[in-house]
Amino acid sequence: MSGVFPQRLRELDPETILWLDRLDSKQREALIWAGRLDPVRRDRLDKFLDLDEDHFEAGFAVVQLWTRLRWLGSTSVWIILTVAGLLLALMQIVDQLKGPKP
Repeated sequence: MSGVFPQRLRELDPETILWLDRLDSKQREALIWAGRLDPVRRDRLDKFLDLDEDHFEAGFAVVQLWTRLRWLGSTSVWIILTVAGLLLALMQIVDQLKGPKP
């Protein structure tokens, strides 16, 4: 039976194993994701999660706002460049249709 359990699980105390057993699949995935963070990001996440409710919500709102503004900025640049390209092409077509200048 010792070949079935990974060595890392054998090193855990029984209370930790019982706690891990109570986690659902989403909680396990979140734990695995957090375990793969480098120490700096894990510290930042810990500080963010330790905030009181008001500061946590405010920080989350700032992140959402920044994400939306960044998306809007990149999308608007794409739209402006597309419109400018279409207008330039349209102007060249109109110039060709007008014929040679006297």
